[in-house]
Amino acid sequence: MADGGLVIAPGLLLPEIAGAVSRRTGQPRLARRAVAAVLRLPSLRLVPIDAALAETSAGLAARFRLRGADAVYVAVAARLRLPLVTWDADQRERATLIVRAATPDD
Repeated sequence: MADGGLVIAPGLLLPEIAGAVSRRTGQPRLARRAVAAVLRLPSLRLVPIDAALAETSAGLAARFRLRGADAVYVAVAARLRLPLVTWDADQRERATLIVRAATPDD
């Protein structure tokens, strides 16, 4: 999610990046480098997944039939009253029932 140049995301972002890069490239070292590069972004703010956020995410996943990880991103957007920015069409469509959602291109 972006707000005035900030990128705000749950801490879940890091293992998702590592897993995606490692699966697609077969190179765990490259995955670790990708995570390190993201962590160096001065505009990145990671939101910890505490018990309250996990419970909210679970409720959103159940109510709106969101994938678990998708629900965490939506819960963060809702908690911070920010738009959800995603290329995932299914996540975006379901999230609009809860928060404003857009693509990065919007």
